[in-house]
Amino acid sequence: MKIARFPLLIIPLLLVGLSVACDEPIETCTDRHTVAAEGAKTARVDLRMGAGELRLKGSDQGALLEASFRYNRARLRPEVDYRVSGDKGYLKVGARRSSGIHFGRVRNEWELSLSRSVPIDLRVDLGAGESQLDLRDVDLTGLDVNMGVGEMRLDLQGPRPRSFRVKVDGGVGSGTIYLPSEVGVRVRVDGGIGSVNTRGLTKDHGVYTNDAYGRSDVTIDVSISAGIGSLDLRVGSSDRARF
Repeated sequence: MKIARFPLLIIPLLLVGLSVACDEPIETCTDRHTVAAEGAKTARVDLRMGAGELRLKGSDQGALLEASFRYNRARLRPEVDYRVSGDKGYLKVGARRSSGIHFGRVRNEWELSLSRSVPIDLRVDLGAGESQLDLRDVDLTGLDVNMGVGEMRLDLQGPRPRSFRVKVDGGVGSGTIYLPSEVGVRVRVDGGIGSVNTRGLTKDHGVYTNDAYGRSDVTIDVSISAGIGSLDLRVGSSDRARF
């Protein structure tokens, strides 16, 4: 039986060896991408990042996306895909599915800017690392965030022209979500074994709301799966995230 198992043990070692061989360090590269909206009146944006640092914000720019990527592994070069169907644009920015095993210092930094003039349904799938999502100037129609592993800061403060839903799947690590005071907010937290800390929210029958809830014409409905780690929910224009 031991002899029969020997080839099975070799196969994983060979695969690991190939991954390492294909992941040799390179000089740090900087790629820049500009994606025009091409007439789209709304957009669905999917961001899928592996390990690294992500900084996302909204801007008055004309293009739907302005992006800068810095990396020192060939496999970390992201793929950008965009198409328009009818009056809706579909943008995907993603890390390659097979990222290999990285040794030594790895650099993978994304700086993304989305147009504030196009209403966006945003999906963000994070890996391991630090993410700063400054969405104060993004006209959101929906938001779905998978926190991954590491530290996340998400800013949803400011006035909003429309109601929308937010879904956050907590990962392993810590997250801080800044919520508006002038727009109604309702938060439901389910599952997880981590801690949830709130400031500026009132809890009633398992639901957290801010003072503007039920009074404003616009409501942000937040659903959170707590995951493992800590999550802070903060309300108030004075609690501006420092990005």
